[in-house]
Amino acid sequence: MSAFIIAKRGRKVLMGKVRGTRDWPERGGYSRHRAIELEREGAWLLPATHLMMEEHPDHAAKRITRKWAGLRGIPKFVMVQSHIRPASLWRKGAKGNHWDLCFVYVLKALGVPRTGAWWSESRFVSLSELRKLNIGRGHLDILKEAGYV
Repeated sequence: MSAFIIAKRGRKVLMGKVRGTRDWPERGGYSRHRAIELEREGAWLLPATHLMMEEHPDHAAKRITRKWAGLRGIPKFVMVQSHIRPASLWRKGAKGNHWDLCFVYVLKALGVPRTGAWWSESRFVSLSELRKLNIGRGHLDILKEAGYV
């Protein structure tokens, strides 16, 4: 289970370009190995993370807003996205499926985003530019379903 923030400023959305640091397992929910792969791919992601044990999605959204994106404001819940993918996408030869359950929030961003050590760059991107970025797989799904790409 994950929470995603679509932080908006006007007609722009906050995106971060991945830097494969040690921060990812705790802050972003990816293993460091996967974060390094995303960095090599030049992937851009929304501010998001996995929920902690027994954490309410609303709390996770607030945590992402403050600690991950360095923004102020109150994220508003907009939808749940759910899908199943083959486990082999993450581990070669793995059997079975992986179920993603994503709680999506929109945030009218206040303040200047923090480019933490986990991003090589973070900025608000226009919708036309968004379509040209290499957006990470699950993050692209979120943006598509929310009508941004």
